[in-house]
Amino acid sequence: MTRDASWTRRRFISAAATAAGVAAVPRLHTFADDGWDAGTLEHLIPAASHNRFAIKASFNAAPEGVPVLKVGNRHTPGHATDSAGRFFSFDIGDLDPGVEFSLQIFDGAGEPLCDTWPLQTFPDPNAEPSHVRLVAYTCAGGHPDDGDWFLPIDVRRRLLRRALDFQPQAVIAVGDHIYWDQRTELENRSEEYGRRQKAFYEQVGWLDRGLPALGTRNEISLKAAVGPQISQLYGTLLRSTPSYFVSDDHDYFENDDADPRMVTFPPDHYQLEFARFTRNAYLPEFLPDAGRPLAMPGTGAGDRAPGISEAFGTFRYGRLVEALIYDCARFLSLKGSHAGLIPPEAEQWLSERTRNQGVAQLLHVPSHPFGWSAGKWREWYPDVADVGDAAGVAVTAAGKMRIGLTTDREKYMWQSGWWHQHQRILESLTSQKRRRGIVLSGDLHAIGHASLERSDDLDLSDNPVHSILTGTLGTRNGWPSDYRGTPPLSAIGLHHETRGEVFEKNGFTLLDITPGEVTVRLFAWKTGEPSGAIDTLEPYHTYTIS
Repeated sequence: MTRDASWTRRRFISAAATAAGVAAVPRLHTFADDGWDAGTLEHLIPAASHNRFAIKASFNAAPEGVPVLKVGNRHTPGHATDSAGRFFSFDIGDLDPGVEFSLQIFDGAGEPLCDTWPLQTFPDPNAEPSHVRLVAYTCAGGHPDDGDWFLPIDVRRRLLRRALDFQPQAVIAVGDHIYWDQRTELENRSEEYGRRQKAFYEQVGWLDRGLPALGTRNEISLKAAVGPQISQLYGTLLRSTPSYFVSDDHDYFENDDADPRMVTFPPDHYQLEFARFTRNAYLPEFLPDAGRPLAMPGTGAGDRAPGISEAFGTFRYGRLVEALIYDCARFLSLKGSHAGLIPPEAEQWLSERTRNQGVAQLLHVPSHPFGWSAGKWREWYPDVADVGDAAGVAVTAAGKMRIGLTTDREKYMWQSGWWHQHQRILESLTSQKRRRGIVLSGDLHAIGHASLERSDDLDLSDNPVHSILTGTLGTRNGWPSDYRGTPPLSAIGLHHETRGEVFEKNGFTLLDITPGEVTVRLFAWKTGEPSGAIDTLEPYHTYTIS
């Protein structure tokens, strides 16, 4: 199917105004919840470095003229990222490091569109700050109308607000910000399930996989399907908190499935189209970093600002800490023993930055976890569900089947090169001379903390690698033990020392980082517990890595 040549901007705006799916999206005056007047803003999420701000914003109606962002005494016009003139990207550089600026957005006539708000640049890369606090979580997505699988938006926002109560300097959201899978939801399950899911999609926002995302009917559907998952959750809550969103499988509009019917990664053209539109409209990309090559895959696209990376990012806070953030889905390869979940250029970047001892603390933030398995296809590990051995099956008190893991059966389309890459990354982490290896990851809809002491023939005991499952913001059902028959387990061939018990619960991770130590706090809550308890939620696990 080809794009309709007569699909003009005028027709697009007319169709958007009458589309049932878009009309169903509530237009709220403010999502700030704290007295700040957001005006007509629907969402606003910033990224920051020591000398640059990049902000994604949307309005419930197209502003008059081109909106302008005022930062201190400087003004920068917005760049439209949609066809209806409601979504804009703002990018301003050459800022002084470590300075709190006052920001405000004006329309083309000079009228303010919202209140002023503060946003601070990070310290100079050579500065030596004494402390920084981060919040991390995973799997915050899910359409509000799909209450079977996902927590209500108000509960997710309550968890987010509790995390922000601790006033972190940055937020890291580790994948699965969007759930609107295409073939894996519509074609690769039971016929009845696919029929019900198709009816739901048609009601909210049906996507044509043969059409581009921008400037077609797909754009209307994407806003109806994706918008509530971002705008209703975040609104303007993050306006003063620089945020890092790493993509994972569902952000490419598919689950990571592989069977004789379909293999969903590396992403097909429609997956990239939809994912890149979503990122461009809603979520800030990663700003440049002097230690990250501009030639890496996913960097320097012509429809993005200069130096922007879509897949690999860096949180750098002076010489105190560097977090290396990497997408394990977009550039996944299927090259057997030479395959990788990240491309060679990205692995080289990780290796070089991990060997570099210029910062006191270093974090790895892959979109896919280290240390645990639930028998999924796109894992570093060959583990599969042990459904053929009665000894590997147990029955829980609730009468559910609990299945173990095995490597005696072959995992369809699993690549041995993924494991080899895992070992190389772990070896670089344990080989650090003055730092502990620390990995933050998500995807598994769980929260927990373990130190990895051994990985097959790789001995990590002299400098164990701490692996942290950050906790999920949005999951209601679909926990690994329900969906796959097994909770997250230590991958076969790995030896763990449990530091914080793994729970299939909602929650988030708080990290307090100083030159000498990283204190990890895990916060957990689950449906069935009083939602009011979220407002005073305290950590169930605290551990200092020193």
